[in-house]
Amino acid sequence: MQLRDAHIVSAVSSSEAMEALLTRFAVISAPGKGAPIVLAALARLGTTACDWIDGELRIEIVGDEAQTKIAISTSLGDHFREKIFPDVVLRVPVEEFSRGIKRAPRLIEPLQVKESGKRIVLSISQEVRKTSLPPPMVKIDPESLMELPETVPMVPMMAVPLDVPSNVLPMAPPADSVAPAAKPGARVVLRRREPPTEK
Repeated sequence: MQLRDAHIVSAVSSSEAMEALLTRFAVISAPGKGAPIVLAALARLGTTACDWIDGELRIEIVGDEAQTKIAISTSLGDHFREKIFPDVVLRVPVEEFSRGIKRAPRLIEPLQVKESGKRIVLSISQEVRKTSLPPPMVKIDPESLMELPETVPMVPMMAVPLDVPSNVLPMAPPADSVAPAAKPGARVVLRRREPPTEK
């Protein structure tokens, strides 16, 4: 999720820069850390921002519960395809890419998406690619691309022991705060409830 607009623009400037970015993702990728953000850079290859690719652009994303392989190629016709980069393998479940595309479809604009099972194909024709301006950079909600830790559950208040007088109640925390879990053997501080004053 630390990939920024400047990184994307720089990566699209040349095949060497894009390959370096993909190689870096292969090294640092891990489940639940936002790896699908790399699709924002790959989608930009399908626009006028990239002038070093010819033909139809095709990005195949195939994987399982442990890893995902990304293959990028072009086609000039006659069903002949040429790989632009070596295949990249990320240690991320393919489901993360599927979920990321569904939750943040602008991530892959202007590419078209076809999904079948554990295979996702992103593509764009040469004609459309040469007339598609780069989309404005959009801020991607991290929840769309990564697994966020669950919030700490509220710890319920302890019940008042039976042998405590009725005029002594446990101190209640503010309504908008989360009570921390008490450590074993911790002393529970009780506050005496004062009777209302008469006016």
